[in-house]
Amino acid sequence: MKKRLAYQACYAVAALWALPHAAHAAGIATVVDVVNEGYRIPPGASEITAKAADELVQNEGLRTKEESAIQVRFVDGSQLSVEESSEMVLSDYVFDGAAASGLINLNNGLFHFTSNGKPDQGVKLRTPVATIGVRGTEFLVHVDGDDATIIDILSGAVSAQPHGTGKEITCFEGQSILIASPDDDAICGDIGSFSTAAGPGQNDGPKGGQKGGDKEKDEKERELPDFGRDPDPQPEPEPCDCR
Repeated sequence: MKKRLAYQACYAVAALWALPHAAHAAGIATVVDVVNEGYRIPPGASEITAKAADELVQNEGLRTKEESAIQVRFVDGSQLSVEESSEMVLSDYVFDGAAASGLINLNNGLFHFTSNGKPDQGVKLRTPVATIGVRGTEFLVHVDGDDATIIDILSGAVSAQPHGTGKEITCFEGQSILIASPDDDAICGDIGSFSTAAGPGQNDGPKGGQKGGDKEKDEKERELPDFGRDPDPQPEPEPCDCR
């Protein structure tokens, strides 16, 4: 009996000793830089200020305030920038020495991801409306809470699968993806076709990247009178030589 208790006590001490070492071994990313006000929420702990060189673990959250950002480098060399007024959780991420895999939840805000040429096909970025597949690329993601998600592809290719009945799509460098809701099909358009992560749309075309603007609105505008112009202009009389 005494031997059994002694064994259980030793086991408990060993387990307690292993906890901080296990947390250290589970490190999946490092904070590279913090601009202004950035915070992290370790699993099971209260929110604390994020600082450069902080190690991040699975299920750790990150949050930024206005005019702030947190830049993160994963153990495989890929990078994620959490831009201003954004929130995310490093839900699951594994690097086995050859490739990374796992899930990162982007809850709200603007994010800039680059794989830096690493094999990140196993990494998924999840927003409230869709799951984003990475294919060796660089892209921006604008997450409007539970509403639309927009992806601007700067290089490589990205796939987007809506969570509901919407159909998946794959788009490429120079394009944007719009996922309006879980039940809407994901659609491609040129960068700037939507109100994008890169800024306001470059045209006022309808959703889906179609250019040319709102046809019905244009027709109505053409029907309105132009008060600065003679609606039925007459040809000017030929000049006469009255001498």
